[in-house]
Amino acid sequence: MRRRTGTAGSTLVEGSVSLLAFLVVIIGILDIGQVLFFHHFLNDRVRVGARYAVVHAYEPSVIQNVVAYNSTEAPMGGAGLFGLKPAMIQVNHYDAGTPNERVKVSVTGYKMHFLSPWLAASFTPGPFNSVMPVESSGNAP
Repeated sequence: MRRRTGTAGSTLVEGSVSLLAFLVVIIGILDIGQVLFFHHFLNDRVRVGARYAVVHAYEPSVIQNVVAYNSTEAPMGGAGLFGLKPAMIQVNHYDAGTPNERVKVSVTGYKMHFLSPWLAASFTPGPFNSVMPVESSGNAP
């Protein structure tokens, strides 16, 4: 009977190369999913803040809290959704008192951290903006 030499070693090398390639693909997919998730999350937060701003009284700090905490008041711990902070949120009011009155809510400076060891850095997407016209509360002259 003939003995096959080197089979276990080559199987181990092939298995480790295949596992490495599989892990690279999986971690890359997770990073892409994370970028897409945070892109959608930040777009949604500015939209929610702008929507709140156009149907309520214009108070920038309250609007910032709605965007960062999903509440009009900051919680005791002060931790925003996924690390979002009121300092990252800008609220601007344009053409107040005119028919073109609008509110712009922006998020800038939000940092994402990748899972990939080869992309071991932070990424700052954005800015994310939402502009909406102010709606009348029915008290217009």
